[in-house]
Amino acid sequence: MSNPTRPTPSQLTRRGVLAAAGAVAAGAAFAPPAAAAAAYDVEYVSRAAWGADEQKRFKADGAENSPALYCQAQALTVHHTDTANDDPDPAATVRAIYEHHAVSNDWGDIGYHFLIDESGRIYEGRWSGDDGLPAHDRQGRVVTGFHVEGFNSGNLGIALLATLTDRPPTDAAEASLVRLVAAMCRFHGLDPRARMTYTNPVSKATREVTTLAGHRDWMRTGCPGGTMYSRLPAVREAAAKRATRRRSLIADR
Repeated sequence: MSNPTRPTPSQLTRRGVLAAAGAVAAGAAFAPPAAAAAAYDVEYVSRAAWGADEQKRFKADGAENSPALYCQAQALTVHHTDTANDDPDPAATVRAIYEHHAVSNDWGDIGYHFLIDESGRIYEGRWSGDDGLPAHDRQGRVVTGFHVEGFNSGNLGIALLATLTDRPPTDAAEASLVRLVAAMCRFHGLDPRARMTYTNPVSKATREVTTLAGHRDWMRTGCPGGTMYSRLPAVREAAAKRATRRRSLIADR
């Protein structure tokens, strides 16, 4: 993969992030609308940068396969992708997951909102519009993904690119997970440690979970892997502390 100079946050505006990122490995700083700008402090690899073919979101007749539905965020869910560890080309793996989800599964897009590779790079997942706020619409509502059957709306999915059944996430991946969870919780006013009742705004199905949950908290599955699941209490605590610290720094400006 090529490594062009990463643009600085001041060079990026809204979805101009996508035009600026011309290579798979290029990272871009979040550039949300001004009202939300202070909520983000996480860099990510845009869909254009990791090579998303946007045509895969559409049917043969040109209709969008899964039109975006936006809901208020209630929960965040951690997954592992059950793909190769020590991946030499994680962007290619993201593209393969996109192909599988969008085309083979006929979901119309990648199921996760964000993905994190072993070096700590964060990748933009599910398409959310052209307003420059990844995973959200202009009002800050989360686009519905495809990562927890029956409990997707208002549930933000983050997947670690690895198999974490018997091996923990890398330090870099876990650090990025903490940063991302803290940013999302700060933005939405959520406590990642809190027990809550999630209510699907579409089906009205409910589930008692921790705000930051693992995939297995929603259904019978081994995801996000035993070692990653055992790390979730530490991730919750670290994310909560970071969110509080960043909120204080922003308030003091």
